[in-house]
Amino acid sequence: MLFRRVVYWVSRRCLRWFYREHRVVGYGRVPTSGPVLLAGNHPNDLPDVIAGLYLSPRHPRYIATVSVTSNAMAKAMYDAMAVIPVARVRDARKMKAEGVDLAAVNQAATDAVLAALAAGEVVEVFPEGGVHDVPQIGRLRTGVAKMMLEHLDTAHDNDVTVVPFGHQYEAPRRWRSDLLSVLGTPWSVRAWRESQPEEQRGPSALTERLRQDLLAATRNASTWEEGTTRDELVAAAAALSAPQDPLGAAPALVPAAAALAADAHGDGPSPQAVRMRTAGRALAAAVERAGGIGTSAVDHARLLYALDVHAAGVPVPPLARWLALPAAAVGWVVHAPVLPLVYALSARRAQARVDLVAGCFVPGLYLVLFWWLLVSVCAAVALAAVGWSPLWAVLLLVTLPRSGDAALGWRDWLGSRRLVQRVRRWSTSERETLRAAAAVIRAWAITL
Repeated sequence: MLFRRVVYWVSRRCLRWFYREHRVVGYGRVPTSGPVLLAGNHPNDLPDVIAGLYLSPRHPRYIATVSVTSNAMAKAMYDAMAVIPVARVRDARKMKAEGVDLAAVNQAATDAVLAALAAGEVVEVFPEGGVHDVPQIGRLRTGVAKMMLEHLDTAHDNDVTVVPFGHQYEAPRRWRSDLLSVLGTPWSVRAWRESQPEEQRGPSALTERLRQDLLAATRNASTWEEGTTRDELVAAAAALSAPQDPLGAAPALVPAAAALAADAHGDGPSPQAVRMRTAGRALAAAVERAGGIGTSAVDHARLLYALDVHAAGVPVPPLARWLALPAAAVGWVVHAPVLPLVYALSARRAQARVDLVAGCFVPGLYLVLFWWLLVSVCAAVALAAVGWSPLWAVLLLVTLPRSGDAALGWRDWLGSRRLVQRVRRWSTSERETLRAAAAVIRAWAITL
Protein backbone atom coordinates (compact mmCIF):
# COMPACT_ATOMS: atom_id res chain seq x y z
CA MET A 1 0.00 0.00 0.00
CA LEU A 2 1.34 3.41 -1.03
CA PHE A 3 0.44 5.22 2.20
CA ARG A 4 2.15 2.50 4.23
CA ARG A 5 5.35 3.10 2.26
CA VAL A 6 5.02 6.79 3.00
CA VAL A 7 4.65 6.05 6.72
CA TYR A 8 7.80 3.92 6.69
CA TRP A 9 9.71 6.61 4.81
CA VAL A 10 8.58 9.37 7.16
CA SER A 11 9.25 7.22 10.23
CA ARG A 12 12.83 6.58 9.14
CA ARG A 13 13.32 10.33 8.66
CA CYS A 14 11.99 10.96 12.17
CA LEU A 15 14.39 8.48 13.75
CA ARG A 16 17.25 10.01 11.79
CA TRP A 17 16.39 13.55 12.92
CA PHE A 18 16.77 12.64 16.57
CA TYR A 19 18.96 9.55 16.95
CA ARG A 20 22.45 9.18 15.54
CA GLU A 21 22.02 5.47 14.81
CA HIS A 22 19.35 2.83 15.23
CA ARG A 23 20.99 -0.58 15.37
CA VAL A 24 19.00 -3.84 15.32
CA VAL A 25 20.88 -6.61 17.11
CA GLY A 26 19.70 -10.07 16.08
CA TYR A 27 18.03 -8.96 12.86
CA GLY A 28 16.84 -12.04 10.98
CA ARG A 29 15.51 -13.86 14.04
CA VAL A 30 11.92 -13.23 12.99
CA PRO A 31 10.77 -16.25 10.94
CA THR A 32 10.11 -15.53 7.27
CA SER A 33 6.72 -17.22 7.41
CA GLY A 34 4.08 -18.29 9.88
CA PRO A 35 2.38 -16.46 12.76
CA VAL A 36 4.75 -14.42 14.91
CA LEU A 37 4.26 -12.37 18.06
CA LEU A 38 6.86 -9.61 18.52
CA ALA A 39 6.71 -8.58 22.20
CA GLY A 40 8.77 -5.67 23.51
CA ASN A 41 9.21 -2.99 26.14
CA HIS A 42 7.72 0.49 25.93
CA PRO A 43 9.90 3.07 27.76
CA ASN A 44 9.88 6.00 25.31
CA ASP A 45 6.47 6.36 23.61
CA LEU A 46 6.44 7.01 19.84
CA PRO A 47 10.14 6.19 19.20
CA ASP A 48 9.47 2.64 20.48
CA VAL A 49 6.70 2.22 17.92
CA ILE A 50 8.69 3.64 15.02
CA ALA A 51 11.81 1.61 15.83
CA GLY A 52 9.66 -1.53 16.00
CA LEU A 53 8.79 -1.18 12.32
CA TYR A 54 12.33 -2.08 11.32
CA LEU A 55 12.86 -5.28 13.31
CA SER A 56 11.81 -7.51 10.44
CA PRO A 57 11.29 -7.34 6.66
CA ARG A 58 7.74 -8.52 7.34
CA HIS A 59 5.27 -5.76 8.15
CA PRO A 60 4.09 -5.99 11.78
CA ARG A 61 0.48 -5.35 12.79
CA TYR A 62 0.60 -3.37 16.00
CA ILE A 63 -1.85 -3.78 18.86
CA ALA A 64 -2.34 -0.15 19.95
CA THR A 65 -4.72 2.05 21.90
CA VAL A 66 -7.92 3.07 20.16
CA SER A 67 -7.92 6.45 21.94
CA VAL A 68 -5.83 8.23 19.29
CA THR A 69 -8.13 7.30 16.42
CA SER A 70 -10.28 10.34 17.16
CA ASN A 71 -7.59 12.21 15.21
CA ALA A 72 -8.24 11.93 11.47
CA MET A 73 -4.55 11.69 10.53
CA ALA A 74 -3.87 9.08 13.22
CA LYS A 75 -6.88 7.04 12.08
CA ALA A 76 -5.64 7.14 8.48
CA MET A 77 -2.21 5.92 9.63
CA TYR A 78 -3.80 3.17 11.74
CA ASP A 79 -5.75 1.99 8.72
CA ALA A 80 -2.71 2.09 6.43
CA MET A 81 -0.56 0.16 8.90
CA ALA A 82 -3.34 -2.36 9.66
CA VAL A 83 -3.12 -1.51 13.38
CA ILE A 84 -5.36 -3.51 15.71
CA PRO A 85 -6.95 -0.99 18.14
CA VAL A 86 -7.66 -1.95 21.76
CA ALA A 87 -9.14 -0.03 24.71
CA ARG A 88 -6.85 0.40 27.72
CA VAL A 89 -8.12 0.52 31.30
CA ARG A 90 -6.88 4.12 31.65
CA ASP A 91 -9.09 5.15 28.68
CA ALA A 92 -12.24 3.56 30.06
CA ARG A 93 -13.86 6.60 31.69
CA LYS A 94 -13.32 8.92 28.74
CA MET A 95 -14.50 6.35 26.21
CA LYS A 96 -17.62 5.53 28.23
CA ALA A 97 -18.47 9.23 28.30
CA GLU A 98 -18.16 9.26 24.52
CA GLY A 99 -20.51 6.30 24.22
CA VAL A 100 -17.84 3.82 23.12
CA ASP A 101 -18.50 0.17 23.94
CA LEU A 102 -15.19 -0.99 25.45
CA ALA A 103 -16.18 -4.63 25.48
CA ALA A 104 -17.03 -4.51 21.78
CA VAL A 105 -13.74 -2.77 20.93
CA ASN A 106 -11.65 -5.33 22.78
CA GLN A 107 -13.60 -8.28 21.41
CA ALA A 108 -13.03 -6.92 17.92
CA ALA A 109 -9.32 -6.62 18.76
CA THR A 110 -9.19 -10.23 19.94
CA ASP A 111 -10.93 -11.38 16.77
CA ALA A 112 -8.50 -9.35 14.65
CA VAL A 113 -5.46 -10.81 16.42
CA LEU A 114 -6.76 -14.35 16.02
CA ALA A 115 -7.45 -13.72 12.34
CA ALA A 116 -3.97 -12.24 11.85
CA LEU A 117 -2.28 -15.19 13.52
CA ALA A 118 -4.42 -17.64 11.56
CA ALA A 119 -3.28 -15.87 8.38
CA GLY A 120 0.37 -16.26 9.39
CA GLU A 121 1.00 -12.56 10.02
CA VAL A 122 3.36 -10.75 12.41
CA VAL A 123 1.66 -9.08 15.38
CA GLU A 124 3.66 -6.62 17.47
CA VAL A 125 2.69 -5.65 20.99
CA PHE A 126 3.92 -3.95 24.14
CA PRO A 127 2.64 -6.26 26.91
CA GLU A 128 3.12 -3.56 29.56
CA GLY A 129 -0.08 -2.00 28.20
CA GLY A 130 1.34 1.50 27.82
CA VAL A 131 4.41 3.69 28.20
CA HIS A 132 6.35 3.11 31.43
CA ASP A 133 8.83 5.86 32.26
CA VAL A 134 10.56 3.85 34.96
CA PRO A 135 14.07 2.29 35.10
CA GLN A 136 12.70 -1.22 34.60
CA ILE A 137 9.93 -2.93 32.66
CA GLY A 138 6.47 -2.55 34.16
CA ARG A 139 3.93 -5.21 35.05
CA LEU A 140 2.83 -7.18 32.01
CA ARG A 141 -0.87 -7.58 31.17
CA THR A 142 -2.22 -11.08 30.61
CA GLY A 143 -4.36 -10.15 27.60
CA VAL A 144 -1.65 -11.02 25.07
CA ALA A 145 -1.12 -14.44 26.62
CA LYS A 146 -4.86 -15.13 26.55
CA MET A 147 -4.99 -14.32 22.83
CA MET A 148 -2.10 -16.68 22.05
CA LEU A 149 -3.60 -19.53 24.03
CA GLU A 150 -6.98 -18.99 22.39
CA HIS A 151 -5.27 -19.16 18.99
CA LEU A 152 -3.72 -22.52 19.93
CA ASP A 153 -7.10 -23.85 21.03
CA THR A 154 -8.86 -22.98 17.76
CA ALA A 155 -7.01 -25.71 15.84
CA HIS A 156 -4.77 -28.61 16.89
CA ASP A 157 -1.92 -27.60 14.54
CA ASN A 158 -1.93 -23.88 15.35
CA ASP A 159 1.23 -22.39 16.78
CA VAL A 160 2.80 -18.97 17.41
CA THR A 161 6.48 -18.09 17.40
CA VAL A 162 7.30 -15.49 20.04
CA VAL A 163 10.24 -13.17 19.36
CA PRO A 164 10.98 -10.91 22.36
CA PHE A 165 12.74 -7.61 21.79
CA GLY A 166 14.05 -4.79 23.91
CA HIS A 167 14.64 -1.16 22.98
CA GLN A 168 17.85 -0.14 24.74
CA TYR A 169 18.37 3.62 24.69
CA GLU A 170 21.81 4.87 25.67
CA ALA A 171 20.21 8.24 26.40
CA PRO A 172 16.53 8.14 25.39
CA ARG A 173 15.89 11.89 25.31
CA ARG A 174 19.32 13.16 24.26
CA TRP A 175 19.60 14.46 20.70
CA ARG A 176 22.12 12.47 18.59
CA SER A 177 22.30 9.56 21.01
CA ASP A 178 22.11 5.94 19.83
CA LEU A 179 19.32 3.36 19.99
CA LEU A 180 19.67 -0.41 20.07
CA SER A 181 16.80 -2.81 19.41
CA VAL A 182 17.79 -6.26 20.70
CA LEU A 183 15.90 -9.31 19.42
CA GLY A 184 15.86 -12.33 21.69
CA THR A 185 15.66 -16.03 20.91
CA PRO A 186 12.43 -17.13 19.16
CA TRP A 187 10.36 -19.85 20.81
CA SER A 188 7.19 -21.82 20.13
CA VAL A 189 4.15 -21.22 22.32
CA ARG A 190 2.78 -24.69 21.61
CA ALA A 191 6.09 -26.32 22.53
CA TRP A 192 6.20 -24.23 25.71
CA ARG A 193 2.69 -25.28 26.73
CA GLU A 194 3.33 -28.94 26.07
CA SER A 195 6.46 -28.83 28.24
CA GLN A 196 4.65 -27.33 31.24
CA PRO A 197 2.75 -29.15 33.99
CA GLU A 198 -1.02 -28.97 33.52
CA GLU A 199 -1.47 -26.38 36.28
CA GLN A 200 1.17 -24.05 34.75
CA ARG A 201 -0.18 -23.70 31.23
CA GLY A 202 -2.44 -20.71 31.79
CA PRO A 203 -2.16 -17.01 30.89
CA SER A 204 -0.31 -16.07 34.08
CA ALA A 205 2.47 -18.59 33.49
CA LEU A 206 2.77 -17.60 29.84
CA THR A 207 2.90 -13.92 30.81
CA GLU A 208 5.70 -14.69 33.27
CA ARG A 209 7.64 -16.42 30.48
CA LEU A 210 7.26 -13.27 28.37
CA ARG A 211 8.42 -11.15 31.29
CA GLN A 212 11.60 -13.20 31.73
CA ASP A 213 12.35 -12.83 28.01
CA LEU A 214 11.88 -9.06 28.18
CA LEU A 215 14.15 -8.82 31.22
CA ALA A 216 16.86 -10.57 29.21
CA ALA A 217 16.51 -8.20 26.24
CA THR A 218 16.20 -4.89 28.10
CA ARG A 219 18.10 -2.74 30.59
CA ASN A 220 16.62 -2.76 34.09
CA ALA A 221 17.59 -1.16 37.38
CA SER A 222 16.05 -0.39 40.77
CA THR A 223 16.67 3.37 40.43
CA TRP A 224 17.62 5.84 37.73
CA GLU A 225 20.99 6.42 39.44
CA GLU A 226 21.74 2.70 39.35
CA GLY A 227 20.72 2.61 35.69
CA THR A 228 23.09 5.47 34.88
CA THR A 229 25.99 3.64 36.54
CA ARG A 230 25.14 0.51 34.55
CA ASP A 231 25.04 2.41 31.27
CA GLU A 232 28.32 4.21 31.98
CA LEU A 233 30.00 0.86 32.65
CA VAL A 234 28.49 -0.69 29.53
CA ALA A 235 29.65 2.24 27.37
CA ALA A 236 33.22 2.18 28.70
CA ALA A 237 33.57 -1.62 28.57
CA ALA A 238 32.14 -1.80 25.04
CA ALA A 239 34.54 0.89 23.82
CA LEU A 240 37.47 -1.01 25.33
CA SER A 241 36.49 -4.51 24.20
CA ALA A 242 35.29 -3.60 20.69
CA PRO A 243 36.60 -0.14 19.70
CA GLN A 244 35.71 -0.71 16.04
CA ASP A 245 32.05 -1.44 16.87
CA PRO A 246 31.30 -0.48 20.48
CA LEU A 247 27.57 -0.06 19.84
CA GLY A 248 27.22 -3.65 18.67
CA ALA A 249 29.18 -4.97 21.65
CA ALA A 250 27.10 -3.15 24.26
CA PRO A 251 24.09 -5.51 24.72
CA ALA A 252 26.21 -8.51 25.73
CA LEU A 253 27.76 -6.45 28.55
CA VAL A 254 24.46 -5.31 30.10
CA PRO A 255 23.86 -8.23 32.53
CA ALA A 256 27.31 -8.02 34.15
CA ALA A 257 27.20 -4.22 34.29
CA ALA A 258 23.70 -4.31 35.81
CA ALA A 259 24.85 -6.68 38.57
CA LEU A 260 27.85 -4.49 39.33
CA ALA A 261 25.72 -1.32 39.38
CA ALA A 262 23.22 -2.96 41.76
CA ASP A 263 26.12 -3.86 44.05
CA ALA A 264 27.55 -0.32 43.85
CA HIS A 265 24.21 1.25 44.83
CA GLY A 266 23.26 -1.32 47.46
CA ASP A 267 23.88 -1.35 51.19
CA GLY A 268 27.52 -2.15 51.90
CA PRO A 269 28.83 -2.21 48.30
CA SER A 270 31.91 -4.32 47.58
CA PRO A 271 35.27 -2.57 47.06
CA GLN A 272 35.31 -3.70 43.42
CA ALA A 273 31.86 -2.20 42.77
CA VAL A 274 32.92 1.12 44.32
CA ARG A 275 36.14 1.13 42.29
CA MET A 276 34.30 0.34 39.06
CA ARG A 277 31.60 2.93 39.68
CA THR A 278 34.24 5.59 40.35
CA ALA A 279 36.20 4.70 37.20
CA GLY A 280 33.08 4.59 35.04
CA ARG A 281 31.90 7.95 36.38
CA ALA A 282 35.28 9.54 35.69
CA LEU A 283 35.26 8.40 32.05
CA ALA A 284 31.61 9.39 31.53
CA ALA A 285 32.25 12.85 32.99
CA ALA A 286 35.21 13.23 30.64
CA VAL A 287 33.05 12.30 27.66
CA GLU A 288 30.45 14.90 28.67
CA ARG A 289 33.13 17.54 29.17
CA ALA A 290 34.47 16.82 25.68
CA GLY A 291 31.02 17.36 24.19
CA GLY A 292 29.78 13.78 23.99
CA ILE A 293 27.15 11.71 25.82
CA GLY A 294 28.34 10.02 28.99
CA THR A 295 26.39 6.80 28.37
CA SER A 296 27.36 6.51 24.69
CA ALA A 297 29.64 3.61 23.75
CA VAL A 298 30.65 5.37 20.52
CA ASP A 299 31.62 8.57 22.33
CA HIS A 300 33.62 6.54 24.85
CA ALA A 301 35.52 4.93 21.96
CA ARG A 302 36.42 8.41 20.67
CA LEU A 303 37.58 9.47 24.13
CA LEU A 304 39.78 6.39 24.52
CA TYR A 305 41.25 6.93 21.07
CA ALA A 306 42.14 10.51 22.01
CA LEU A 307 43.77 9.17 25.19
CA ASP A 308 45.84 6.71 23.09
CA VAL A 309 44.24 3.75 24.88
CA HIS A 310 43.44 2.09 21.54
CA ALA A 311 44.12 2.80 17.88
CA ALA A 312 40.55 2.75 16.51
CA GLY A 313 40.11 6.38 15.45
CA VAL A 314 37.23 8.31 13.99
CA PRO A 315 36.40 6.56 10.69
CA VAL A 316 37.20 8.53 7.55
CA PRO A 317 33.97 9.40 5.71
CA PRO A 318 33.40 7.02 2.78
CA LEU A 319 33.47 8.25 -0.79
CA ALA A 320 29.67 8.40 -0.94
CA ARG A 321 29.62 10.85 1.97
CA TRP A 322 32.26 13.04 0.34
CA LEU A 323 30.23 13.07 -2.88
CA ALA A 324 27.18 14.08 -0.83
CA LEU A 325 29.01 16.98 0.84
CA PRO A 326 27.40 19.68 -1.39
CA ALA A 327 23.95 18.22 -0.68
CA ALA A 328 24.82 18.11 3.04
CA ALA A 329 25.75 21.79 2.95
CA VAL A 330 22.41 22.64 1.34
CA GLY A 331 20.61 20.39 3.83
CA TRP A 332 22.23 22.07 6.79
CA VAL A 333 21.38 25.56 5.52
CA VAL A 334 17.76 24.54 4.92
CA HIS A 335 17.22 22.62 8.15
CA ALA A 336 19.25 24.83 10.51
CA PRO A 337 16.33 27.23 11.10
CA VAL A 338 13.61 24.62 11.59
CA LEU A 339 15.08 21.67 13.52
CA PRO A 340 16.12 23.71 16.59
CA LEU A 341 12.61 25.19 16.57
CA VAL A 342 11.11 21.68 16.54
CA TYR A 343 13.22 20.63 19.54
CA ALA A 344 12.44 23.85 21.44
CA LEU A 345 8.69 23.58 20.87
CA SER A 346 8.68 19.92 21.87
CA ALA A 347 10.52 20.68 25.11
CA ARG A 348 8.10 23.50 25.89
CA ARG A 349 4.94 21.50 25.16
CA ALA A 350 6.01 18.24 26.82
CA GLN A 351 3.95 17.45 29.91
CA ALA A 352 6.00 14.35 30.71
CA ARG A 353 9.53 13.22 29.85
CA VAL A 354 8.30 10.65 27.35
CA ASP A 355 6.53 13.43 25.42
CA LEU A 356 9.80 15.11 24.42
CA VAL A 357 10.94 12.95 21.53
CA ALA A 358 7.37 12.14 20.50
CA GLY A 359 6.77 15.88 20.17
CA CYS A 360 9.77 16.16 17.84
CA PHE A 361 8.14 13.56 15.58
CA VAL A 362 4.52 14.72 15.85
CA PRO A 363 3.59 17.61 15.64
CA GLY A 364 7.23 18.49 14.84
CA LEU A 365 6.85 16.57 11.61
CA TYR A 366 4.02 18.84 10.49
CA LEU A 367 6.25 21.87 11.03
CA VAL A 368 9.07 20.36 9.00
CA LEU A 369 6.71 19.36 6.18
CA PHE A 370 5.36 22.91 6.11
CA TRP A 371 8.93 24.24 6.02
CA TRP A 372 9.86 21.99 3.10
CA LEU A 373 6.76 23.14 1.23
CA LEU A 374 7.54 26.79 1.97
CA VAL A 375 11.13 26.42 0.74
CA SER A 376 9.90 24.70 -2.42
CA VAL A 377 7.34 27.45 -3.10
CA CYS A 378 10.00 30.13 -2.64
CA ALA A 379 12.28 28.23 -5.01
CA ALA A 380 9.46 27.99 -7.57
CA VAL A 381 8.92 31.76 -7.40
CA ALA A 382 12.65 32.38 -7.81
CA LEU A 383 12.84 30.02 -10.81
CA ALA A 384 9.85 31.71 -12.44
CA ALA A 385 11.48 35.10 -11.88
CA VAL A 386 14.56 34.09 -13.90
CA GLY A 387 12.51 32.44 -16.65
CA TRP A 388 12.86 28.80 -15.61
CA SER A 389 9.98 26.41 -15.12
CA PRO A 390 8.79 26.48 -11.49
CA LEU A 391 8.10 22.74 -11.75
CA TRP A 392 11.79 22.14 -11.12
CA ALA A 393 11.10 23.13 -7.50
CA VAL A 394 9.14 19.89 -7.08
CA LEU A 395 12.48 18.09 -6.98
CA LEU A 396 13.21 19.86 -3.72
CA LEU A 397 10.41 17.97 -1.97
CA VAL A 398 12.25 14.75 -2.83
CA THR A 399 15.83 15.90 -2.23
CA LEU A 400 15.46 18.03 0.91
CA PRO A 401 14.90 15.08 3.28
CA ARG A 402 17.92 13.25 1.85
CA SER A 403 20.06 16.36 2.07
CA GLY A 404 19.00 16.68 5.71
CA ASP A 405 20.17 13.10 6.35
CA ALA A 406 23.51 13.91 4.71
CA ALA A 407 23.86 17.06 6.82
CA LEU A 408 23.26 15.14 10.06
CA GLY A 409 25.77 12.48 8.99
CA TRP A 410 28.44 15.12 8.51
CA ARG A 411 27.44 16.82 11.74
CA ASP A 412 27.95 13.57 13.66
CA TRP A 413 31.35 12.99 12.06
CA LEU A 414 32.53 16.52 12.78
CA GLY A 415 31.27 16.18 16.36
CA SER A 416 33.41 13.07 16.82
CA ARG A 417 36.45 14.90 15.46
CA ARG A 418 35.89 17.83 17.79
CA LEU A 419 35.58 15.48 20.78
CA VAL A 420 38.98 13.94 19.97
CA GLN A 421 40.63 17.32 19.44
CA ARG A 422 39.33 18.68 22.76
CA VAL A 423 40.61 15.69 24.72
CA ARG A 424 44.04 15.95 23.15
CA ARG A 425 44.33 19.52 24.44
CA TRP A 426 43.88 18.41 28.06
CA SER A 427 46.85 18.33 30.40
CA THR A 428 49.11 15.30 30.70
CA SER A 429 48.01 14.68 34.29
CA GLU A 430 44.31 14.69 33.34
CA ARG A 431 44.93 12.25 30.52
CA GLU A 432 46.96 9.96 32.78
CA THR A 433 44.17 9.91 35.36
CA LEU A 434 41.65 8.92 32.70
CA ARG A 435 43.94 6.22 31.31
CA ALA A 436 44.15 4.78 34.81
CA ALA A 437 40.34 4.73 35.03
CA ALA A 438 40.22 2.97 31.64
CA ALA A 439 42.66 0.35 32.95
CA VAL A 440 40.29 -0.40 35.84
CA ILE A 441 37.39 -0.95 33.41
CA ARG A 442 39.56 -3.01 31.06
CA ALA A 443 40.62 -5.37 33.88
CA TRP A 444 36.96 -6.05 34.57
CA ALA A 445 35.89 -6.26 30.91
CA ILE A 446 38.42 -8.95 29.96
CA THR A 447 36.89 -11.27 32.58
CA LEU A 448 33.44 -11.17 30.96
